[in-house]
Amino acid sequence: MTKLVFSPGYDFWLLGLGKLHPFDSSTYSKAWRECTSYAEIVDADWVQPSPLNDEILSLIHTDEYLDSLQQSKTIAQIAEVSLAGILPFSVLNTGLLSPVKLATSGTVTASTLAISESTIAMNFGGGYHHAFSEHGEGFSFFADAAIAISYLRSQKLVGCEDNIAVIDLDAHRGNGFEDIFKADSSVKNFDMYNFQTYPGGFHSDHGIDDSPFMIPLRAGTKGRDYLEILGGELPNFFDANPLPVIAFYNAGTDILESDPLGGLKVSYNDVLERDRFVISSLMERNIPTVVMTS
Repeated sequence: MTKLVFSPGYDFWLLGLGKLHPFDSSTYSKAWRECTSYAEIVDADWVQPSPLNDEILSLIHTDEYLDSLQQSKTIAQIAEVSLAGILPFSVLNTGLLSPVKLATSGTVTASTLAISESTIAMNFGGGYHHAFSEHGEGFSFFADAAIAISYLRSQKLVGCEDNIAVIDLDAHRGNGFEDIFKADSSVKNFDMYNFQTYPGGFHSDHGIDDSPFMIPLRAGTKGRDYLEILGGELPNFFDANPLPVIAFYNAGTDILESDPLGGLKVSYNDVLERDRFVISSLMERNIPTVVMTS
């Protein structure tokens, strides 16, 4: 049975954020309401995460970085809202940092459910793939998928040598996640992204390795071409790697043509087709899966 992980606490509560940043501060609860309007969600399906402690965050992040998050300037820089740096830490902690920490817990919770029940678990948040171990950027404070992988390993739910797949279909390259696991050959990364927008990355001088499954797309790529590339490359990715014990799917919708930052031209129906294809590919292989909304 598919598990859905969500808390109303995922929404940001910073007055005026919508005027300073294109991110919709209530996007998570809107997505949840949309989902529940189509299907009845019973208690057995819905799991609410508890806040994480810094001990779990420290599985990936340095103490120096976590300490720096006590400063308004650091939070404002990562959130890309410079004016927020003048606000008291208590305001930013409540309105920004705590919701992200709770959504990070949601990814950890979803990963535990997926591996222990051999199912699909969707977190209605997370996907913060721009967070590095020692700093955050691009609205990513905590590397939730990386934290979840390390947590599963620490709890002996997966072995350190077990293969793990990450399918990142956010419009932006997952530079933080990529950096964290650059020396870990058991984590297999599939990333399709617009190389002409943040954080870029096409040639080797950008730090991108020669993996055939780091797949740069040009700005303006349309849905038909996007799906054709995905339909050919994702099966190749599975064929080229041992069957993973768990997969993490970063299902970013910023590939939509209406997104102000993604730079791609994919329609709503094409996004649905993308998600159906990815999920069915994982289900056909009986791979426990964590879905993050990115």
